[in-house]
Amino acid sequence: MNNNSDRYVYLKGRQIEAEYYPQIIDAYQNNPLIEAIPPRLTQEQLYQLLYSVPRFTGDLSQLDDEERLELVQQIKPMYWQPLVSHFEKYRNLYTMIKIGYQSRNPISPMYQRQLSIGLDKILSAGTNEYGENLMGNVQTAQQMADIGLSGMGKSKSYERVLSLIPQVIHHTRYKSDYLACKQVLWLHIECPSNKSVGALCRNFYFAVDKLLGTSYYDDLAEKDGRAEVLAKRMSKVAGQINLGVLVIDEIQRIHKGHSGGEAKMIDFITELTNSIGIPIIMIGTFKALYLFKTSLANTRRGIPDGYAENITDRMKDGVEWDLFVQGLWDLQYTKKFTPLTPELKAALYYHTLGIPDFAVKLFMHIQCHAILYEETESITIEMLESVASKTFRLVQPIFERIRGEEKVDPDEYEDLKPDWIVFKKYIMDAQHRITIDGQLSEEHKLILIQNNRKVLIDQLCAFAMKMGTTSEKAMAFSEQIELENRNEKVDVELLYSLIAQKVLAYKDSETENKVDPITESKPRKAKMKTKGTLDADDIRFISYGANRQERTIDEALKLAGLVAAFDEFVEFAIEEEQ
Repeated sequence: MNNNSDRYVYLKGRQIEAEYYPQIIDAYQNNPLIEAIPPRLTQEQLYQLLYSVPRFTGDLSQLDDEERLELVQQIKPMYWQPLVSHFEKYRNLYTMIKIGYQSRNPISPMYQRQLSIGLDKILSAGTNEYGENLMGNVQTAQQMADIGLSGMGKSKSYERVLSLIPQVIHHTRYKSDYLACKQVLWLHIECPSNKSVGALCRNFYFAVDKLLGTSYYDDLAEKDGRAEVLAKRMSKVAGQINLGVLVIDEIQRIHKGHSGGEAKMIDFITELTNSIGIPIIMIGTFKALYLFKTSLANTRRGIPDGYAENITDRMKDGVEWDLFVQGLWDLQYTKKFTPLTPELKAALYYHTLGIPDFAVKLFMHIQCHAILYEETESITIEMLESVASKTFRLVQPIFERIRGEEKVDPDEYEDLKPDWIVFKKYIMDAQHRITIDGQLSEEHKLILIQNNRKVLIDQLCAFAMKMGTTSEKAMAFSEQIELENRNEKVDVELLYSLIAQKVLAYKDSETENKVDPITESKPRKAKMKTKGTLDADDIRFISYGANRQERTIDEALKLAGLVAAFDEFVEFAIEEEQ
């Protein structure tokens, strides 16, 4: 349930009494905060819980136009098609919570020592070069940024996934011991628009108070409102409520913060993970993409070891898009049901660029147009294109340039797509794990393929030059070999063999063209002793001769005595033993 009270937006979930479950991982055992987490849901259970459509069991033919228009308006808030990415979000979230609690066990001496010295002091001290905090504890918490296109449903995805996990667990006894504490498994807040750490802390206090009935906001939010003081108090509260994961939405709001505001914010968020052990997920649009490279690199402490980024672009025209559109298309409230044809599906993708939010809005507008203005209420290509031109008239110019792969200033559409040139360098320089989904992943794959081809050509070229050919010929041979075997699953050693054959054949033809009959009749050995030629025991000369004598290189090397028998060292070892 999403709550909005004036300036503060937060998500509120359900509360349960603690029930402890056996754990198969040793590090999870004898930790009440981990054992109290309900078992992980299966994919089938997730699908049933996440799948959602407007519920209507009546007869459409008995409804008037206005009633059917009301049903159409229910599509956007009610339709939800579970996708693979939603399962991955749940899995990552569940695992992050458990791993984060590994280093925070309320019945361990380390946990009690940290509380006694004060979490605010631990936050101020930071971590040393070994990742240890003031008490020598190495936190296991992870941190992740989920960055993606506006309209892809990132925030809604997390809201739905978080709702499947209890938000508060009330502990009273663990085994035979008294344990009175509250465990907040997750807290979802929005990043403040003014980009300040103090405002983030106030959002945090407000959400905790509404959840637990406490008075942190009144007691701490306005008292000595300096950012560093508020940050210390927030870390202390996060530890006291045994927070499992903090989800900060709209993180792009700190982009280009005033007076280094974004650096201070990221520094604080990073330290919550490193020192206190609070796992953190940051959700934002492409505006926030480079924030984590510049700000995290310049913070007083380093990026958490478990830091990762998930970057999501518009959906590809593939299996997931088909699944999404088919489920959406079934929600027709027109008098006549129009089947989904390949042409209609292609037109829908073309006009929405594979952005789910745009697809839902366009489908709703098409149905409204059909109900109000079309006698038969059939959906046609012409109607779809006409409605799309009106619905998306503000973004169509940018869409057209994207479809035409024109260069567009990122400031014009930074919520749609990052500048690829900068983005590619960002990926190559990143020291943390990055996952890319959607249409952007296809462009990423192409770049990787092109880079791999260039590396392979350079390696083949260097090998050919070592065999004595010119750089021009080496490059020509290498590019030819790579092109001829581009679509084949060949072994790299085979490519080296092919390039060697090319070089030897070229050198052979060159020798035949340049040598006169008198020189050709001279002994080969004498020829090889001239300046600039190879010795008879040179491996390159032996390989060259093998090619002319129609022998394999392995046979030629054995005849030259350069390859030992397979049992030579075995026999030697036996003699030694005797």
